[in-house]
Amino acid sequence: MASAALAYKCTEVAYMKVVYSKQTSASKDCHELQATLIMAPSPPGDSPSSSASDVDNLNHLSASDKAVRAKGTAPHVGGNIVFAARNLQRLFNFTQDVNSAMEASRKSYSAFATASSNFGEAQYGLEGKTSVRRVLDFNFHDVEGLLRLVRLAMEAISR
Repeated sequence: MASAALAYKCTEVAYMKVVYSKQTSASKDCHELQATLIMAPSPPGDSPSSSASDVDNLNHLSASDKAVRAKGTAPHVGGNIVFAARNLQRLFNFTQDVNSAMEASRKSYSAFATASSNFGEAQYGLEGKTSVRRVLDFNFHDVEGLLRLVRLAMEAISR
């Protein structure tokens, strides 16, 4: 189970590296999708309200619409559906990657909890438990450092 915890941690790190590399484009897709949805016409039958908050919202939408057009990133109204579908698909894939990373993290700690009860009181058991815990607590930015810790943990649990 200790090896499984390490394997899940490696899976988590792999997904987190993917998520980290996609974060900028996902943020951009999110903003563009929001701009696309703001520009979409309201459904037929909706009548504008004359309340002050609705007028303020309308002014805010108009200002944000102008800002998006000034940047040159506003999609054409006719292509909104295709554009939104592509953005949604990329955002959905990004969300799946985040979910996979979190699931791998959860499984690594679950496997560690199971392995912890199996480590003996002997020195190598405590050393193995400590080594695996150190790996699980390590961040995903330093992959080389993580791999070094994984190797040490594998040696400690195999003794």
